[in-house]
Amino acid sequence: MEKVKVDQLETELKFLKSQYHPHFLFNALNTIYFQVDDKNEEAKQSIEQLSDLLRYQLYDIEKEVRMEQEINYLKSYIAFQQLRMTERLVLDLYFDPELKDRKIHPLLFQPLIENAFKYVRGEYRIQLEMKSAGNQIQFEIKNSISRTQNTGNRKGKGIGIENLKRRLNLLYSDKYHLEIKQTESLFVAKLIISID
Repeated sequence: MEKVKVDQLETELKFLKSQYHPHFLFNALNTIYFQVDDKNEEAKQSIEQLSDLLRYQLYDIEKEVRMEQEINYLKSYIAFQQLRMTERLVLDLYFDPELKDRKIHPLLFQPLIENAFKYVRGEYRIQLEMKSAGNQIQFEIKNSISRTQNTGNRKGKGIGIENLKRRLNLLYSDKYHLEIKQTESLFVAKLIISID
């Protein structure tokens, strides 16, 4: 019984510590925002976007969220990522309007989007599709890669992907399918989650 209590305390402390770091960053961003010259609108806009993303991760998350909230977060995240990309990036996004009232655990799709932006090369194209099919949420993201790009180590071995797999196993155990594959010119990630 004593060991269970100690384990619970350790788990709670780890959780609180994990929340402290983003909270500190959020407060630091607010400080930096007011130090940026008013003439530098782009920098202020970037700080505001990052603050909104952190706010969702810290405060606006319940156990489950409506897909409309999650999609709005993903769109904001994509807009933030676009700030650092060149204008030659071709972005093709589709979010099925039928998804909006579904409920899901948050932040499951963001690591896959992050990887697409991190590794896009070649034709410089990202295609994202998220749709409703029966009781499933079907998500697929493809990014172009160069023929010489060595992304073999991406085959689901990154920290973000490993954390995603752990979360999916905890939250949806046998109710999801994650497939990550690479061709000569494309990297593709598919995530299907069955919702009760």
